[in-house]
Amino acid sequence: MKHIARIAAIAFAPLLLFAAERNQMESSCPYGPGTDLRSPRDQQRATWHAVSTAAELLAPSATASSAPGRRRANNPPASPSAPSIPQVNVIDTRLFAAMQAAGIASTSLSSDEEFLRRVSLDLTGQIPDAAAVTAFLADTAPDKRAKKIDELLASDAFTDRWTMWFGDLVQNVQAASNSREYYYGRNVYYSWIKDSIKSAKPYDQMVREVLAGKGDSFAVGTANYVVRQLQPNGPAQDTYDNLAAHSGEKFLAQPLLCLSCHSGIGHLELVNTYLKGKTRSDFWGMAAFFAATRARPMVADPNQPNIRKFDVQDNPIGAYQLNTTSGNKTARQPLTDGTAVAAPAYLFTGEKPRSGEPLRDAYGRMLTADRQFARAAVNYLWKEMFGMGIVEPANAFDLNRLDPAKLAAGATLQPTNPQLLEDLTTQFIQSGYSLRSILRTMAVSSAYQLSSKYTPGAWNEQWTPYFARHYPHRLTAEMMLDAVARATNVPVNINVQGMGPVNRAMMLPDPLEGARRAEGTWLNEFGRGDRDDSARTNDGAIVQALSLMNNTIVTTRVKRTTANSTVAKALASTSDPGAIADQLFLATLSRRPTADERTLAVSYLGSGNLGQKAEDLQFVLLNQLEFLFD
Repeated sequence: MKHIARIAAIAFAPLLLFAAERNQMESSCPYGPGTDLRSPRDQQRATWHAVSTAAELLAPSATASSAPGRRRANNPPASPSAPSIPQVNVIDTRLFAAMQAAGIASTSLSSDEEFLRRVSLDLTGQIPDAAAVTAFLADTAPDKRAKKIDELLASDAFTDRWTMWFGDLVQNVQAASNSREYYYGRNVYYSWIKDSIKSAKPYDQMVREVLAGKGDSFAVGTANYVVRQLQPNGPAQDTYDNLAAHSGEKFLAQPLLCLSCHSGIGHLELVNTYLKGKTRSDFWGMAAFFAATRARPMVADPNQPNIRKFDVQDNPIGAYQLNTTSGNKTARQPLTDGTAVAAPAYLFTGEKPRSGEPLRDAYGRMLTADRQFARAAVNYLWKEMFGMGIVEPANAFDLNRLDPAKLAAGATLQPTNPQLLEDLTTQFIQSGYSLRSILRTMAVSSAYQLSSKYTPGAWNEQWTPYFARHYPHRLTAEMMLDAVARATNVPVNINVQGMGPVNRAMMLPDPLEGARRAEGTWLNEFGRGDRDDSARTNDGAIVQALSLMNNTIVTTRVKRTTANSTVAKALASTSDPGAIADQLFLATLSRRPTADERTLAVSYLGSGNLGQKAEDLQFVLLNQLEFLFD
């Protein structure tokens, strides 16, 4: 790209600054290697600092000074007084009451443009196209936002976005460090997840089916939940432990892994006051629900003897024996009373299976009936929509710090709004564990629809837990690739083993697909992780800025010579610089340019070769910090 020095000044520096800020804010995982042993209060403040800093970088508050281009241009309407913001549901009731009690003014509601881009990305993983933005802005119906939310919830794109989310949760991947689903098992698991989301299967039912899944792992999707957690280089008890720890973390937001080896000594007594009261023997009771499970390897195809599938079945005579000295855990030895077999017992209540009840069925029943199951799900979903959980870290609840009435002396509350968390938990349960219902409740709230720009005055980081502004979050790797493709009107085309080509990254069944293609490199650079030992991250990095500036995924898609590109279509439709600028802003940033931006763009487009300058303009817009966020 040439001749863009003047206009590029509003693009590259903020992106590099954001990457540097985020890299400085990274902290180690709360559990496991590099354990973060700061106090719970310090961990909480670190999270507040991270989201607050990102918000101020993208949309500086009303009195903050900023370098050109760091300001989000789709400003909200004039700031109304707090009471004039409608309180739509319990979210608004709780959050605005907390703000009022603390003497904190909320920011204004977002503009239609900011709202549409945000809700489209959050619910479907896609930016709205220019036609959708234009139509939404022209709509004068007072309920147009609610209607748009309902439209998005009913879309196929919603199914794809939340299939990706659940696939991350259960870590569906064809190959991991300790297990192999192969693409056969991965695909059938993916199809089961997608069908479940599309058909609005209740979330609790999905989880029960996953936990009790059985059958041929290449034919029955849910059988792969067990296959994914197999530990082939140790005794069977290691696999049972994996299944208990994984289900505890993913479905209950309880970090149980430390209990499985050394009762959490050196970890949990410092960061989780509830779990420090549990022991390894308590954990064995949880793992024992999986001891009556057998995963028998089988050759799937005589012509490919190295590819093994599994027949996952219940094994009525299976038991959790306390008799191991090898594998990935310290020795399992009989208890002091001579007990040599761990009996299945739900760690949080002591409940045991009913007579004749299959153990994994019993575990699924108990786990999904636990209020913490619904509470954890609500918090995960809240974080997806609001950029920060009501409880952080979202996968590490301390059950002793949830209720203000039961808080021990000197302890701090973990939820930023305990009553709101409980209200939403109750609502999720009463909805029949409907993902669409609880997501709709979040999306229609005024709190969700607040602007990311804080307009009443200078922003105070201590206000972060009140959600007085929206905390913009960086697009996931798949969203980023799909956003570039939609903005430029040049779709991706990635072939998936056993499934054929897909034209959006959000439709990929796991993060290993396309790894050897340019798209795979891009997705890796933007933090898609591997659903194994590399977690998904939305943090910024210098390599992302370099990729946006240099990767052919961007540079070829903005060319006027690329068939059907946005630039090519804009140039074919008009030679008016103002109209071209409008089209490129709408397609790329999902908004119209401000008066200043339009003046600058028109001047630039009229200063030389119009085709070249149009390419340059979209290239710069794709490199805006604003493009990376919802």
